Amino acid sequence: MLKHVDKSILLIAFFAVFVLEWFTPIHSDDYRYALLGISFDAHLNHYLTWSGRVVADYVSALLLATGSRGFISAMTGLVVVAFCYFIVKTPTGTLKWKKHDGLIFTLVFLTFWVANPNIGQTVFWIVGSANYLWTNLFVAAWIWNLYRIQCQRETRLHMGMLLLGLLAGCSNESVAPFVVGLALLAIVYDYWQAKRVYANKVAYFMSALVGASILIFSPGNFIRAQGAHTVWYNKSIVERITIHLSERFFNHLALVWISYVVLVLLAILLFVAKRHGHRIKSANPGMVGLMLLVGLGTSLIMVASPSYPDRVMLSTFLFFLLALSFLAREVVTVAGPHVMKGVYAVTGLMAAVFIWSYALMYAAYTRVYEQDAVRVNIVKNQLSQGHKDFTVPDFHFLKMQNSGGHFGFFHDPQIYGRYFGAGNVVKEKVNFDYSVLVNGKQQAIGDDTVAWFNNRGDLMLVSQHPLVGTVQVKTPSSDTSLPLARFTVAKINNEYWYFSAIPEKEVTHVALLP
Repeated sequence: MLKHVDKSILLIAFFAVFVLEWFTPIHSDDYRYALLGISFDAHLNHYLTWSGRVVADYVSALLLATGSRGFISAMTGLVVVAFCYFIVKTPTGTLKWKKHDGLIFTLVFLTFWVANPNIGQTVFWIVGSANYLWTNLFVAAWIWNLYRIQCQRETRLHMGMLLLGLLAGCSNESVAPFVVGLALLAIVYDYWQAKRVYANKVAYFMSALVGASILIFSPGNFIRAQGAHTVWYNKSIVERITIHLSERFFNHLALVWISYVVLVLLAILLFVAKRHGHRIKSANPGMVGLMLLVGLGTSLIMVASPSYPDRVMLSTFLFFLLALSFLAREVVTVAGPHVMKGVYAVTGLMAAVFIWSYALMYAAYTRVYEQDAVRVNIVKNQLSQGHKDFTVPDFHFLKMQNSGGHFGFFHDPQIYGRYFGAGNVVKEKVNFDYSVLVNGKQQAIGDDTVAWFNNRGDLMLVSQHPLVGTVQVKTPSSDTSLPLARFTVAKINNEYWYFSAIPEKEVTHVALLP
C-alpha cells in the first residue's frame, strides 16, 4: 500500500519530467517521423529500407500523430516513473510496494537524472525517447518478470511475458543480444541446479530471439550500413576493436561516473553493516556483479557499430541502475540505524545535485521553448511573403549540468521544410539566446531597426541593414553605452540580429548613437 509520502515521491518524479517535456519543442527527427505517419505500408517500407527498430519507430509515429503536447508530456513522465519503478522492484520480485521502496526509488530516480549520459536525447526528444527510454522500459519490465519467475520457480506460461520478450528483443542493437542471453542464462541455470529445462523459459527465450532477429536482421539496416558507413566497415576487425577499446569504450563509460560514486558509497555502507555483525545471505550481491557485467557487455558490443552516440549508453546505464537497486536493497535490508543515516545522506546529496541540475535545465528549456516560437513565426512570415527557401536560427541552450542536458541539433532542411509546407529551410548557427524576441519589450530606434529587451539581461537589435555605432541603454539607476562592435551578430534571411547581455534591470530607453 502506497503511503502519502511515497505517492508524493512518484508524483514529484512524474511532474519533474512532465514540466520539462512540456517546454520541449519537437525537433530533429521528430519532423521525419511525424511525416512518416502510422500506416502499415509506410512502416514496412521504412523497415525494409532504413531501420529495424519497428517498436521504436511506431512509438515515435504514434506519439507525434496525437499532436498533443499534454499527452506526450504525460506519457514521457509515466514512462520515466515506470522505468525507475521496475528497476526498484526487480530485487523484490513483486510490484507490491514494500518498506524502503520510497527511499530506493528516490535514489534510483535521482541517479537516473543526475548521472544520465544524455538525458536531453533519451528523455526530452520524442524520437530519442522512443528509441532508448521506451525500449529500455520494455527491457526493464522483462528483466523484472524474468527475475520474479526465476525466484518463484514459476513454470506456467504467461502470454504477457511472451509479448514483453518480443518487445524487449526488438529494442535496440546494444541491449537486444543481452535480452536473449539472459533468457538463455536462466535456462542454463535451471539445468545446472535442477537438471531440468522448463518449457516456459524456452518460450520466453524464443520470443526474445524472434524480437532481436526482427531488429538486427532488418534489410534496412544492411542498406543503411552500405551507404553511410563504408569507411568503418572497410577497416579490419582488429582496427575496429582497437579503436573501440582505446577510445570509445572508456570515454562512454566515463559519462555515467556519478553512478559509480553512488555504487561505491553504497558498497562502503554495506561493508560497514557487515563489520557491525550483519550477515549477508541473499543473492543481491551476486546480482550486482551480474548486472555490472551485462552493462559492460552492452558497451563492448558496440564495437560492431560504426557510430556510438552518447544516447546509446542508456542501455548500459539501465544495468548499472539495476546493480544500484540490488545493492541498495541489500544495504537497507541489513542496515542498522547508523548505516541507514548513511543511505539518507547519499540520497540527500543526490537530491541537492538534482535540484541544481533541474533549475539549470528548467531555465534552458523554457528559453528554448520561446526560441521555437520565434522560429515558427519566421516560417509563417516567410511563407506569407511567398518564400519557400529561407533560414531559421539554430536553438541555443543556456549552461546546464553537462552537455547531455540539451537535445540534439540535427536539422534536415528538406524534412523541416516539408513539415511546414516550405521548401529548403536551412538553420543558421547563432551564439546567443534570442528568446527575448518573444518574452521582451520592443522599441523602435529608427525607421527599420527595433530594439528588444527584458529584465533578464537580454538586449537584441533587429535591423534591415548592418549597424554601426554605440547603443545607449537606460535603466532607472544607470545609463550605459555599449559599442556595437562588441555585440554578437547573426544574419537571418534579410535581417541583422545583434545581441548583448545587459544588467538584469528594467530598461526604460534604448537609443542608437553614431
